[in-house]
Amino acid sequence: MPKTKQQKNGNRKWLTSYFLIHIIIFCIFAGIINLNLIEMDQMLPKLKSPQSFIPLIAAILIIVLEGILKNGIKEFLVFWRFRNRLPGHRAFSHIGPNDPRIDMTRLASLFPDGVPEDPKRQNNEWYRLYRNFRDEPQVFFSHKAFLLTRDLASLTVVFIPLAISGHFLLGTTPAVIAYHLTLLVVLFVLMSLSSRNYAERFVANVLVEASIMQN
Repeated sequence: MPKTKQQKNGNRKWLTSYFLIHIIIFCIFAGIINLNLIEMDQMLPKLKSPQSFIPLIAAILIIVLEGILKNGIKEFLVFWRFRNRLPGHRAFSHIGPNDPRIDMTRLASLFPDGVPEDPKRQNNEWYRLYRNFRDEPQVFFSHKAFLLTRDLASLTVVFIPLAISGHFLLGTTPAVIAYHLTLLVVLFVLMSLSSRNYAERFVANVLVEASIMQN
């Protein structure tokens, strides 16, 4: 199985688990289930049971929810930039020079016309290097972590209108809705910051591999 396929399949399991956790959190805030440790201990094995249709439904919904937001929107949610969002746009001007593992002199030898400065060209040249080293372990796993946290952040945003709609339908009190929304916003910010850091590490790891090859 191609490694890119492994990334998607592996991440989808985590996304499905995250979705199920948010269903439970919603039910707790909405008062559908009580926050009782004994009841929770009995409920979780049922959710994971192969005989339950819930994991299958959740997996299908995850595929649908993932497709609601385009990659450009996901990138904006993570990097909070309208233009030149990806860290690859700053690979040679910022990320490379600030990573002590990277010898920029060796990297410069890859570019007879000079190290790229234009953000678009930086991203293009970085992506060209990535294709050469995408199967290297540190590149592969940092890429996987970036994609996972990016999708977790995006799903958290998708959960917000869904949760609000559900609470209104069930007549949840405004105070409880506010607590739930606060939790979702906090989770979104944490996921975004985490994804941003993983993305920069991913870009840096490609440059590390490229500079080593020039040794």
